Amino acid sequence: MGDAILPLAQVAHAMPGRARLRIADRRGDAAYFASVSKALSAIAGVRAVEVAPMTGSVLIQHSGPLARIGVAAQEARLFVVGEAPQITRETAEISIDPKIVAALALFAAALWQMSKERVWPPAITLLWYATRLGGVWSLDGDGDNGE
Repeated sequence: MGDAILPLAQVAHAMPGRARLRIADRRGDAAYFASVSKALSAIAGVRAVEVAPMTGSVLIQHSGPLARIGVAAQEARLFVVGEAPQITRETAEISIDPKIVAALALFAAALWQMSKERVWPPAITLLWYATRLGGVWSLDGDGDNGE
């Protein structure tokens, strides 16, 4: 590789004794990954190396710190180890009131009863409970009658 810029090996997963690196720049380069496997296997503390050129993955089983293996790989001009970028997803916080969900379920049950032509008492009773639970109206006017 000479003076060429070394590819970035991102740590996809690491735990004591095992690490998976992704080298996206060299994905599909079987010759490169064969040389990485051979060179990493020669580093002290590396017990086993598995490469997957199609995915750009290198699985290293090791003893000792991964940082030491990363330094040795950089000195051997294989790659530079870096952290994988953290993907953050901003999600809208949705607050669902369980009373509204229950009221909608009761309303749906009332519609089902009506479709079966059972309007009184099943459908009317379910609609009563749905509207009371959903806060559509109340007997005492403040939305809660102590139930």
